[in-house]
Amino acid sequence: MSRLYENAVCLAPMVRAGTLPLRLLSLRYGADLVYSEEIIDKKIIATERIENPILNTVDFVSVNNRDSVVFRTSKEEKDRVVFQMGTSDPILAIKAAQKVARDVAAIDVNMGCPKHFSIQGGMGAALLQKPQLAFDIIKALKQNLEIPVSCKIRVLEDTNATIEFVKKMEQAGADAIGVHGRQTHERPEDPASWDSIKPVVSAVSVPVLANGDLFTQTAIAKCREQTGLSSFLVARGALSNPSIFRKEGMLPQSEVVVEYLKLAADTDNVFQNTKYNAARMLPTKCNEKWNASVAQNGAPNVTIPMLGSTKNNEQLFALWNLQHHYQQRQMEFQAKAKTCQSQTVTSPSGSDKPEQPQYDDSFIYRQDLYCHTCGIQLLSEVDVALHVKGKKHKRKERAISAATKSSNYLQLVTSQHPEKRRKQNED
Repeated sequence: MSRLYENAVCLAPMVRAGTLPLRLLSLRYGADLVYSEEIIDKKIIATERIENPILNTVDFVSVNNRDSVVFRTSKEEKDRVVFQMGTSDPILAIKAAQKVARDVAAIDVNMGCPKHFSIQGGMGAALLQKPQLAFDIIKALKQNLEIPVSCKIRVLEDTNATIEFVKKMEQAGADAIGVHGRQTHERPEDPASWDSIKPVVSAVSVPVLANGDLFTQTAIAKCREQTGLSSFLVARGALSNPSIFRKEGMLPQSEVVVEYLKLAADTDNVFQNTKYNAARMLPTKCNEKWNASVAQNGAPNVTIPMLGSTKNNEQLFALWNLQHHYQQRQMEFQAKAKTCQSQTVTSPSGSDKPEQPQYDDSFIYRQDLYCHTCGIQLLSEVDVALHVKGKKHKRKERAISAATKSSNYLQLVTSQHPEKRRKQNED
């Protein structure tokens, strides 16, 4: 059993927020583990792994948009970063996990996101209603990976149902289970129920990580006492002030946001994400009292409207008098890029293509209910009947049929016309 998740206070997975600069800052302040933001399986599959010598990072770059870095990580976090994915299909989950497995410490499956996009795609909290599919996904990952696998859920309305679900995940091989103390229909404004997490602790033997309303070290201590847990997932509390992980105590937000921005510049983080996270390290409204105290401490008096008006990194960093730091980093990156470009050696054709990983598909619950055309697992004959009538399945079949016909036609034509066959070979 992996001990990775034991006695761990972690940066929780947060959509849009959990990118490299926030993860690194959390680790430097004392976080034991850091989770990535949720990344959909198909999105990470459609990337190319690139070792970035300019930033000393590993970048997973979209094959459809070479300017889009889907996931960026570094050696500093390799043994402590948990890659969280959104998935509703065991095979896609394996392919996605195998893509990043050598660069991360563990894989986590999102089974708690209540957003429409996740639920509509059968991901996130939708898996709470399909325990067998959730079981298959965890089992598939465990059979095909050498690193730990965990999942993060929300509590169900019935405590016994929550217990049955986590037991099933443990049976599938989950090394740890994160439990958010809210139900799927509840929102951040609703108080998290730590009492609903407590029964899970004694139901399983793997580490359980509590999540919900952990905004201060005092709250973490109170949750520890109330639930008996020793591991925690800190979300908004860490986004607001990542120094929550410091054993020596939290630092002023005005100091923390500056450290965050420096890391954002050092990792060449995209403007939109840097702006998003920096805004959450400021008061959610223009708090004159807080801003006054910041100004008294000699830090720039930055408000939400001022940050909102910025259009690029230069304007954003200038609010904190960090424009020179940002510009210096950009100059360094450009110089490194020129050096790397001059040292680039073109490799022989095909020699730089990584070997495609193999996977074990024996985990599939019902082979006769698996649609190989679309690559998805169905759960009943009724699902199959509805699926084969659907537009998506028919489009896939037509595409495969068209490709086959085109190939057959080309073979027929070239066999009847040697001159065309010769020209095809030359091309």
